[in-house]
This record gives sequence, C-alpha cells and structure tokens, in this order.
Amino acid sequence: MIKVAATIAAMKVLGARVEEATRQIAADAAHIVQAESMMEAPVGVYGNATNMPGDLRRSIDVEGPTGGEGTYLARVGPTVIYGRQRELGGDIYPKNVSLLRFTKFGETVFTAHVHQDPNPYMLRGEMASLVKIEATARARVAEAIVA
Repeated sequence: MIKVAATIAAMKVLGARVEEATRQIAADAAHIVQAESMMEAPVGVYGNATNMPGDLRRSIDVEGPTGGEGTYLARVGPTVIYGRQRELGGDIYPKNVSLLRFTKFGETVFTAHVHQDPNPYMLRGEMASLVKIEATARARVAEAIVA
C-alpha cells in the first residue's frame, strides 16, 4: 500500500533540496565565471595605462544570486568604468574638452580620438567556464537527490 501523504511530504523535501541546489548552482556558476574571466582579463603595462595594471582583473565582481522558485540570476562583470569598452572595443572621443589627454610611458599624449580593439575577456571566461559549471551542476543536483 502506498502512503500518499508520506510520498507527498517526501517530494516536498526533495523539492526544497533541489531548489537550494539550484540557488547554489547559480552562485557556483557566477564564481566560476568570475575566476575564469579574471584569468582572461588584460592586465596592461605600468606606464601604458591610465589605471594601475590589474585594476580591470581585480574589479570583476559577483552580485547574487537573486530570485527563487527555480529561477536565479547572478551578475558577473567588471566594476571599473572602462570594463565594457575593453570587452567590446570601439572608439573613444573627448566629451567635454576638445582633446583626450593621457600619459603613455611618461609622455603626455593629446589626441582627438582613440580606437580600442575588442578584447572579449568576459566572453572567453564564460566559454572557459562551461565544462566546470556543468560538472558542478550535476554534482549539486545528484547530492540533492541522494541526500
């Protein structure tokens, strides 16, 4: 004889464990992408950058996860203002002055325009993370089911 009430209670417990595993998978995935993206981020050379070498790498941060009921979101990305520019590339023009001004290897440079090629470090970090994320997700779900 099947005890329906006990089966329903057991399924609710299993559901709660899988829910927590899902939240943990989102957190794990975000931190894996963070670590891989930090390894991929360009570091720069002292004297050839407006920021200290490694600032971009150190700025890659994780927010979250947030959400619930099986749907979670975590954000991973740089917090420095130029992070998106480095990822996507593009042109840089002065906003409130006629020329851009920066120092390159001790020399002051004035120019009306700078083009920066894309360096998709976040994309490379994400792609490098996929196998690790899948393995982590499988382990978390298996642990939730077996527990």
